[in-house]
Amino acid sequence: MKVAAELRSLFSGWHAPGVVVAAILFTYLQWQGLSQLRDFASEGKNLPSCLKVSDFYSVHLTSFYLPTALDDDADPREKAMRYKQFCDHIPGPGKVIFTVDLMEDDARAQSVQLSLLRYDRDGHLALVKLLPPNLHPHGVLTLETPIAEAGRYLLKVAFGDAKTQDDIIEMPISVEP
Repeated sequence: MKVAAELRSLFSGWHAPGVVVAAILFTYLQWQGLSQLRDFASEGKNLPSCLKVSDFYSVHLTSFYLPTALDDDADPREKAMRYKQFCDHIPGPGKVIFTVDLMEDDARAQSVQLSLLRYDRDGHLALVKLLPPNLHPHGVLTLETPIAEAGRYLLKVAFGDAKTQDDIIEMPISVEP
């Protein structure tokens, strides 16, 4: 009762136009915040990692990128600190470590293959690097490779015998010039 009386006294001096202006201001601020959040979520270039799925499997991709200019003979510990995290948009040529986390425990009990392919000018795929099929009981696959050229790539995760498209997760990778 006391709280209701205090609220009535607090808002008793407000007129209808003031309430409308306050509601519009509140709605506008909420819309701006949501708009910025949507922009951030849709901009793959700035996301450090991402989730990829098929009908049966899901994986979490994190790409660690070291620009060619920073790939020197420095101490390995110092060099490891130079890597930056990305999702599927790599900012340029350099050394990339693709790390794929298997989200389902069932996937860890079967062989999984990881391959990186590059699209040529005609749209055909050529193998860049292959991690052969193997069991990954800890659920982590890592493929390290130098990427010398900008362009379109495809990171492919194949589960088991990969008899159907549902047993394969294909992740387009873009390497900027």
